[in-house]
Amino acid sequence: MISVGMVVDLLSVAIASQALVPLRDVARLTRDPAVKRGWHALIAAVIACMLAITVGALRDADAPLDIDAAMHLFVHVVGISIVTALARLARRTAQDVIRLAAFEAQAFTDGLTGLGNRRLFTARLEEETARSRETGAPLSLIMLDIDHFKRINDTYGHANGDVVLRRIADAVMAGMRNADTVCRIGGEEMAIIMPRIDPAQAAEMADALRAAVGAMAVPMGDGRTITATVSLGFATRQPEESGDSLFRRADAALYAAKRGGRDRLSRAA
Repeated sequence: MISVGMVVDLLSVAIASQALVPLRDVARLTRDPAVKRGWHALIAAVIACMLAITVGALRDADAPLDIDAAMHLFVHVVGISIVTALARLARRTAQDVIRLAAFEAQAFTDGLTGLGNRRLFTARLEEETARSRETGAPLSLIMLDIDHFKRINDTYGHANGDVVLRRIADAVMAGMRNADTVCRIGGEEMAIIMPRIDPAQAAEMADALRAAVGAMAVPMGDGRTITATVSLGFATRQPEESGDSLFRRADAALYAAKRGGRDRLSRAA
């Protein structure tokens, strides 16, 4: 004979099974290995509870339904229902976080080059300036402009000009550290925020980048290639200097490099 308690226990198991798919989805959405292991452990715990409840239900199939048994069943149903609801909520939250992260990345990314955009540059420069002020760590800023880019567009067309811009953006990213922030802040102009690095080393990296870009030959697809050079302005934050001031000095150094003949690195005074 099947008792009421057995039916309620098996109902609890059925409810608990509804938590497994959401928990699995959350584990899949999680990128941190340690957190992923935690979700897998929770899945294993839920399965273990389901097995324990099933075994108990089969063992006590003929047990009478007294007050204690009824309370026991009530705890099973409510507890399992809460776990299932939390699993679904966790999945929904994880999905929302991923969507928001994608929107945020899009809002701070330049669509053509994949670099950060002007909004990201402004935010990161403010953050790194504050960190430099608090810790005393050096902070350098490089402004980069592709020389005669209008001539490239006029000669080879804007589509090929975009290819050149993307290839130079890739070269800039390849030549920088993970700690650096590279942004396209307008047209053919880029900015590189370099925190916590010796200024002399940062300047060497900037000049190596200039040489690497100058040595590039961008294929056009018809047998021809496009070469380009870049001019760079370099500035290191002075004590008590604001981010805006650092930007203005690096930008002034960039224009000095362009006035000085282009394809060169100019340091701010």
